[in-house]
Amino acid sequence: MNRKKQNILDAAYSLFIQQGYNSTSIQDILDEAGISKGTFYNYFTSKTECLIAIMESVANEIRQKRMEAAAGKPVDDPEVLAEQLCVRIQMNREKNLFSLYESIFYSQDKELKDFAKNTYRKELDWITSRIIDVHGVKAAPYALDNAAAVHGSIQQLVNIWQLTTDEDLPTKKLAAFVINRLQITISDQIKSGERFISAPTVYTEKTSDNLSIEELAQQLETCSQAFEEEHGSRQLVLFLAEELREQAPRKALVESVLGTLAKQPEHESDLMILLEQVWKKLAKL
Repeated sequence: MNRKKQNILDAAYSLFIQQGYNSTSIQDILDEAGISKGTFYNYFTSKTECLIAIMESVANEIRQKRMEAAAGKPVDDPEVLAEQLCVRIQMNREKNLFSLYESIFYSQDKELKDFAKNTYRKELDWITSRIIDVHGVKAAPYALDNAAAVHGSIQQLVNIWQLTTDEDLPTKKLAAFVINRLQITISDQIKSGERFISAPTVYTEKTSDNLSIEELAQQLETCSQAFEEEHGSRQLVLFLAEELREQAPRKALVESVLGTLAKQPEHESDLMILLEQVWKKLAKL
C-alpha cells in the first residue's frame, strides 16, 4: 500500500479509537497525519470511506493469519478451525475493534451499514464453509445454523467473561470450548434432522468456494499480474496455477508454496481468499 495512504489510515485509526468515530473530524485526521485536505481526498472521498478502508485492512490481516495457521495442516482438523477462530478474537482485542464496530452499529450512514452487513455475511459464510470442511457434507444442512451459533457464542462469552472477571481472556480455551460444543450440536442434528435455517448459505451469488480447478487456476493467474514481473510472489502464484492443472499435483510442493505466501501480509484480500481455496482443493486432489 502507498505509504502516504497508510499514514492517513494509521492517523484515522488512532483517532477513531481514542475519541470515537463520530467525534473525529476530517480536519482532526489531517492534523494528526500532517497532510493537506487535497492529499486526503486523493485517497478517500469521505471519513466513511476511510473507516471502511481501515476495517478492510484488518479483515485482510485476519485472512492472512488464518491462512498462515492452516497452511500445511489437514482441512478437516477441528483444532485448525479453533486456531483460526482465535485469530479474529485476538485481532478484535489487539486492535480495539469493538469500539469501531459500535461506531458502525450506531451510525446512520447507509454506506457503513451496508458494509457492516456484508462483513457479517462474509464471516458467517466463512464459518459455514469451514464447518462443512471439518464435519463433512453430512453437516452441510446444519452448517449455517451452527455458524450463527459459533459467531454469537464467541461474542457473548467474551462479553460475559469481561463482566465477571478481570483476568485476561483465554482465547484458545474459548475457541476450543466453542468447537467442542459445535461437535456435540452437529452430531445431534445429524441424528435428529432438526434445523432452524433452511438456506445453505447467506450468499446467493457464486463465491470462491464454488470455483472449479480451472477457474481457480485462471483467477490465480489474474492475481499474479498485480505483482511486478520479477517479484517472487508472482512466480509462486503462477506455480500454484500451473500445478493445479497437472493431472497429479505435487502436494508437498504446493503446501510449501502456500506456507510461504501465507506468511507475507502485504498480499491483497482477493489473493488470500484464493490461497485458502487452493488449500481446500488440495485435500481433495
